[in-house]
Amino acid sequence: MAVVRDFSLDSGGLSIRGKLALPSFASTWPVVVLCHGIPSGEVSPDEPGYDSLASRITEEGAAACWFNFRGTGESEGNFSLPGWIEDLDAVLKALQSSHGPFKYCNAVRAALMGFSGGGAVSIICAGKGPRLRALVSLSSPSDFTRLINREGLVAFIKHARDIGIIRDPGFPASVEEYYEEMLDCRPLDYIEKVSPTPLLIIHGDQDEVVPAEEAGRLYEAARDPKELFTVAGGGHRLRFDESAMQKALSWIMKRLQG
Repeated sequence: MAVVRDFSLDSGGLSIRGKLALPSFASTWPVVVLCHGIPSGEVSPDEPGYDSLASRITEEGAAACWFNFRGTGESEGNFSLPGWIEDLDAVLKALQSSHGPFKYCNAVRAALMGFSGGGAVSIICAGKGPRLRALVSLSSPSDFTRLINREGLVAFIKHARDIGIIRDPGFPASVEEYYEEMLDCRPLDYIEKVSPTPLLIIHGDQDEVVPAEEAGRLYEAARDPKELFTVAGGGHRLRFDESAMQKALSWIMKRLQG
């Protein structure tokens, strides 16, 4: 039975909360860091959380780390793309230190699995370093501005306030600066730098949020080793698609254990 630890770490002065599941304390384990997407605000009470995916990972013989980006869950702060990049960087740095909750993790055998906005942030962070054993990006946009244009940004900020991922009344200080930050956070600009880390892009051909052609844009810009897996009939929320999860887990575990 897996051992689950809560952790908290600092990211730019904010407390980022997460969990780490270990198969046991008997060894140091390869680790998969899970990165959630941007909340829509529509969550079913019986919807399984990331702990169910983490449990599958520990059964495969790896540790699983999942956490709340700023503005979500129990983590502090307000949603921003640069902030999410800073949060994932902080988690990866903590993992590389192999101290505290990551004492039983083998940082040399680490991988990222990111969903939607978390997949985009994973691409950016993997492109900046450190080197990983594998990266799986699911339902990721190639460019956020293809989903949220300048004209729609005010409505997005209002929605973000309504669902509680922007919490401070004065945030953002400038809508224009907020949009400029979004322009600077383009997975398409970083994906070729992911190599030589093996990359798997998974996308549903019926994705109702991020069009399937976004995966093609990312795949074309990426360098080898890379693979594109299209989920026939798959929508945006691939965490609940068994064919997508089987592909992601078998692919990532092969590279962690190799």
